[in-house]
Amino acid sequence: MVIIVEQTNRYARQKNSTNWKPVTLQDIKAYLGVLILMGLNPLPDMELYWSSDPFYYNKEIAQVFPIVRFKKITENLHLNDNEMEPPRNSPEYDKLFKLRPLLTELNKVYQREAYNSEVQSIDECMVKFKGRSSLKQYMPKKPIKRGFKVWARCDAKTGYLYQFEVYSGKGDSTENEGLGYNVVMKLCSNVPRNTLIAFDNFFTSCNLMEDLYDKNIYAVGTVRCNRKDLPDMIKKNNRNHCD
Repeated sequence: MVIIVEQTNRYARQKNSTNWKPVTLQDIKAYLGVLILMGLNPLPDMELYWSSDPFYYNKEIAQVFPIVRFKKITENLHLNDNEMEPPRNSPEYDKLFKLRPLLTELNKVYQREAYNSEVQSIDECMVKFKGRSSLKQYMPKKPIKRGFKVWARCDAKTGYLYQFEVYSGKGDSTENEGLGYNVVMKLCSNVPRNTLIAFDNFFTSCNLMEDLYDKNIYAVGTVRCNRKDLPDMIKKNNRNHCD
């Protein structure tokens, strides 16, 4: 939360935002609360929450901020310093640079506020989004077909989210082992020893299983019979019913 305060005020200074009054921690908490209330009571136009028409007017929102102040905070809301963003041709370029501090902090909080169970699972999920973004994916076989793809490590029993990574494109696959291998190894970097991790055939490979075992992490998963390094006997016996 402090990061939002610091970066929002910094961005307002950088762009010389007119009529800007620096936000405080209390302002940001109130602003996020207003966004939650708006989500619970959606209206076709944001300004209607401050409308003189009692049918639309929302007292709980309107009394927190004047509409001018709310718009000004929205205009300058930031999570990272734009002046520190690496150029596009840099190997350190991050498509999620503007959100990276928030994503990092969320992962810390999720892991800090719960005990890791002994049985966990890794899979992909979709966050619905129909706007314009280079991060948007199209997956016709998913219930949510268009949106942001997210890799998630969750409790296999309760579904609690321990860690996640937003897929930002092919550049995520930085090792020779492939994307599935990299995703699992990254999400398992903080997994306690003797944990059992389950995943599907997109991730499963012999090298992944061996490297997890070397870290004292057990794993189980379905496998494609044409996977590299599988014994020929398995490929032959399962030719007619591959996963």
